[in-house]
Amino acid sequence: MKKITLAALFAVFAAGAMAQNFEGSTVEERIGYSNDNNEDSIKTGRQYITMFQQAGANKDWQDMYINFQWLKKNAPYAVNGIYTQGPYMFFNLINAEQDQAKKQKYFDEMMELFDLRQKNLDALNSFAKTKSTLGDVLSVKAEYYNWTAPSVFGQSFDLRKSYANFSEAIKMVNEQGGREITGSFLLTFFQVSDAIYKAIPNTMREQYLQDYLDSKDACEKMLQLAKEAQANGDSVKAEKLLETYDAPLAAIEQIFSQSGAADSAQLIAIYTKKFDAYKEDINKLNSSLTIMQQNDCDESDIYYQYAEAAYALEPSFISAIGLAQKAQKDGELNKMLEYYNKALELCSSDARRGAICLNICNGLTKSKQYTGALTYAEKGIAYNPDLTGKAYLKMANIYTMLGQYGEAIAYCGKASEADITVSGSANRLKENIQRAQANQAANDKARKAYEDFIARQKAEEAFWSGGAKK
Repeated sequence: MKKITLAALFAVFAAGAMAQNFEGSTVEERIGYSNDNNEDSIKTGRQYITMFQQAGANKDWQDMYINFQWLKKNAPYAVNGIYTQGPYMFFNLINAEQDQAKKQKYFDEMMELFDLRQKNLDALNSFAKTKSTLGDVLSVKAEYYNWTAPSVFGQSFDLRKSYANFSEAIKMVNEQGGREITGSFLLTFFQVSDAIYKAIPNTMREQYLQDYLDSKDACEKMLQLAKEAQANGDSVKAEKLLETYDAPLAAIEQIFSQSGAADSAQLIAIYTKKFDAYKEDINKLNSSLTIMQQNDCDESDIYYQYAEAAYALEPSFISAIGLAQKAQKDGELNKMLEYYNKALELCSSDARRGAICLNICNGLTKSKQYTGALTYAEKGIAYNPDLTGKAYLKMANIYTMLGQYGEAIAYCGKASEADITVSGSANRLKENIQRAQANQAANDKARKAYEDFIARQKAEEAFWSGGAKK
């Protein structure tokens, strides 16, 4: 009966163009698939799997490598461990090896293993307990490249190759919803981008700004999963996601803030030079508007030129907001409201309108129209209650700017309670406000002590002066 099952399985797989599907198969069947169901080969393959796993547990990387070689060649579909444990094996072999030629050989084999995993991914997923995506594989490949390439290539190591691997993985992950990527990966990606930017700032600035937005967006997508987990009653998963992604997000924001890349004068100069090349490309225009908007360039003439050009080509909420800000600067308040409302009209759902309201809130905050900004934050909640936490955080920032620290701290608490994804940012803002309050209290106390001292000194001088006259 066993032989009939194996034969039938092999017949299905040998049918040709269809991808292999090992759902419900045994390890023996998957070994047999690559060995014409030869009983001796199946038995041998089972022994190699056991020795491969045991060598890994014993950290005997050379022995693990010997068993790996047989499995990769003769039973590539036997177990997923060939692909998930293999890279770590190569990492240790490369680190322990002194001979550069052997390091290179191990490194090349490791990269080939990642390529093979991508090629066999559908087949491997068909029997895996935990499914992987292409974005997942590319992410791990990028990290292992970054960990090992400097040791292999020494002075000739090209950081740009590492960057290319990370960028490819980030793109794939964002296209697939950002569900595969780890916070440490996102942070490492941005650190690599930051290092290249520091080496060639004039060439890399625009891409660096985009990398910041992409890595920040990926972190925020993962934090959104924490919110979903919390809503589903899985507080353990929610806290784990928060712990994994909030700290990298904070680190990415800190690295970016210290980079100087967001210098508004330089960005304005860059986009002024690029305008003629971009003015007929709606994607370039909208991307440039987003970057300028997020880096305090949205009160510049070039920002308004991009908004006008983009709106003329294909009206969108991004360009409509830009035109609203221009109208506001020109004192045309009716026109401002017209464009802000147009931005809302250009959205097809209330969920999206809620997000646009928060964008409008940002624009009004930057132009110090705080009452209007608070109004649109509240509108955002009305359109999309799921944005309550984000809206409250914006309101906390506005009250901070107004110097109403008690109100700001209250909204930090509301934001954290309403949305786990912003709790880290809300807590950091609250700590900054409390620090500012403490400093202000200390300054007030010192000022009061100084004023009291001066008053006493003047009273004493007046006393002695009066006494001398008598």
